[in-house]
Amino acid sequence: MSVIRFDNTKSSTAHELVQKISDEVPRSVQIDILRETYPNGKIRGHDFYIGSLAGEAGESLKIDINPSSPHFMRGQDFNGGEGIGGIVKILMEARGMRLPEIKDLFGSYISEESRIPVREPSWKMPNGGLNLNNLPTTPGTATEKVRIDANTEHNGQWDYISRDGEVLVTVRRYDIDGKKEFRPWIPGSPYPKAPDVRPLYNIPYILEEQRVVWVEGEKCAQALIDSGITATCTLGGAGALTRKNADKFDFTPLRGKDLVIWPDNDDAGRRLAEIVREVALDSDANSVTILQNPQGKPPKWDAADAINEGFDVEDFLKSAAGTTRKSINLLDDSLLISRFSGDAPIQHFLVDGTFPLGVPIIFAAAGDAGKGMMTLDLAMKVAAGKPMSNAFGGVVKEFGDVVIFTAEDDESEMHRRIERLDEAGHRFDYPNKLHVVPLPNVGGVFPILRENMGDYSETDEFKKIYEQIIQLGNIKLIVFDPLASFVHADVNADPAAGAALTGLLARVATETGASVLVCHHMTKVKDDAVISRPEQARNMIRGTSALVDGVRSAFALWQVDEKTSVGRCNDLGIQYERNRCFDGAVVKSNGPASRHIRHFIRDTFTGLLEDRTEQIQNLNQGNQAQMRKDAMFNWIAACERDGRALCQMGGADSIFNRLNDADSPPCLSGMGESSIGRIVRDLITERRIEKYSFSTSGGRKWLGTTNGVMSRGEYEAVTARDNI
Repeated sequence: MSVIRFDNTKSSTAHELVQKISDEVPRSVQIDILRETYPNGKIRGHDFYIGSLAGEAGESLKIDINPSSPHFMRGQDFNGGEGIGGIVKILMEARGMRLPEIKDLFGSYISEESRIPVREPSWKMPNGGLNLNNLPTTPGTATEKVRIDANTEHNGQWDYISRDGEVLVTVRRYDIDGKKEFRPWIPGSPYPKAPDVRPLYNIPYILEEQRVVWVEGEKCAQALIDSGITATCTLGGAGALTRKNADKFDFTPLRGKDLVIWPDNDDAGRRLAEIVREVALDSDANSVTILQNPQGKPPKWDAADAINEGFDVEDFLKSAAGTTRKSINLLDDSLLISRFSGDAPIQHFLVDGTFPLGVPIIFAAAGDAGKGMMTLDLAMKVAAGKPMSNAFGGVVKEFGDVVIFTAEDDESEMHRRIERLDEAGHRFDYPNKLHVVPLPNVGGVFPILRENMGDYSETDEFKKIYEQIIQLGNIKLIVFDPLASFVHADVNADPAAGAALTGLLARVATETGASVLVCHHMTKVKDDAVISRPEQARNMIRGTSALVDGVRSAFALWQVDEKTSVGRCNDLGIQYERNRCFDGAVVKSNGPASRHIRHFIRDTFTGLLEDRTEQIQNLNQGNQAQMRKDAMFNWIAACERDGRALCQMGGADSIFNRLNDADSPPCLSGMGESSIGRIVRDLITERRIEKYSFSTSGGRKWLGTTNGVMSRGEYEAVTARDNI
């Protein structure tokens, strides 16, 4: 691209106008215009980087944006070795504007005396044509770029038609020196000019259809239209529509429509798609879906390329992965309660009674508890597709693809963990895909949410990854470990940050249908403090209340006290070690869930906390039953020795009536008569006690031990009750 020297291409009057624009337009305004013109550009310090004046991403062109610099808005194209000079030059090259248009754009900033007529250059002929012999040149360069007027030959044009059939603007394509250039023309204008309000392409047909496909550029839109698909585009390509100038674009024909956005297959296309979605929803589109281009397509692949290669476009539009958002409209009946008819959808669980499917979930525990191992184990079981697998104290119910992002564990550590969990190598035959992403090995951690001057937004890094996640056809679980590494905002103290994060996670879960599990830390517990209830554990989860309140489910894991740990290890016949015994429970759920406390024991080989709840409960029940049985036997034996024998049923000396005696075992207090009878029957069956009679005519109702004084006929009653 050659440099246009304004003092060579215009009369001295034009040169003065250019200089006044450079001097009098506030430099902050010039920087804003530069950023709008080149959305692909990047700012580093006082320099602005872009691929070239054409606007593609890159760093070949550097422009000085230091307001105090004598070289402000000037720079160097390192690929072409060409100099860049001033905001006017940039607008002419990037937006195809002529000097009168630029003068109008900055008119409010330019002093009145500078508004003088611009003399026509020597190379422009009276009839509006070009005198090719007098085109300006720059010493040492080739002939300058041809100035385009109404008579310049073009290589195609597209008319933007109003709903009444009037031409609002015409876009013409020019192929000059092997480069495509596009210029807008409004009726009656002697030079290229865009209308003040920029319409959508194909308005009459947009109004007739419910589904409309937006693509980038008239060529793509017309290619779809010619194949029978209602399509549209915005005026000016990727660099024209920005968030700052969106009010200049009229999206009202999309009101109530279902818009499908098919972006070009590059970063600029994806960024433009996000802006189009925002503007369309602001204009009351019913829904907006951004399609994800098929994997393996080359950069800049678009709808026109798809049609040229025989791609099944209609099938792609119906079945392709994408993210859909709907607008809220209370003025129609789409949100009335009457729409909830028939049977309500069944709540599906990833882990039965523990983790619902398709919701954001917090998994909280203290450091070194083993959160990463537990989530890896769950992920492997979801991908393995093996029925009746257990994780987090429940049965895994759904199977499919999984993605784990781990910010702290590298490739080697993940390999060691996977090897311990799967010594037999079953992972090589999983029917589903498990993507393990150890971020230390792939460029470091990326934030999913970032705070900027009080505004919380999804990051470009995550958007790019998320587009790939959307294309996984059967995604069931997404894991972020730990949460703090993925959020560049204070979710622990700022409720707005917590709400923004949980809102983002909820959207990801809804759009993917996957459970989104984030590992989080709990506040450190003082040495003498013990967590014994789920409510306590919930209150120990770090962060504002907005964090836990904003998710659909939360699971907490906490270490039990040393005495309980020792007892559990003894009962299980395993060696006691610190950090081996944990309890866990669902501490928050917006739907049905099992809130029972689960008991976990660490496997010393794998490091995994395994659910041993049922075994521990059975042992506890068995120990308690044995304790009650022994207490009953000892009480019967003591009463026999003291001459205060007990009988099984009836009368003042029945066991049930004498549970209020001072020497009755506390562990029997509150038991029912049938339970008492069952313990006595068990003791008789075990031949630890017998029933005896004190007379030949009396029934055998008195309880004594098999080798006690009753068995030898030596019992002497000392009470005044029935035992005589």
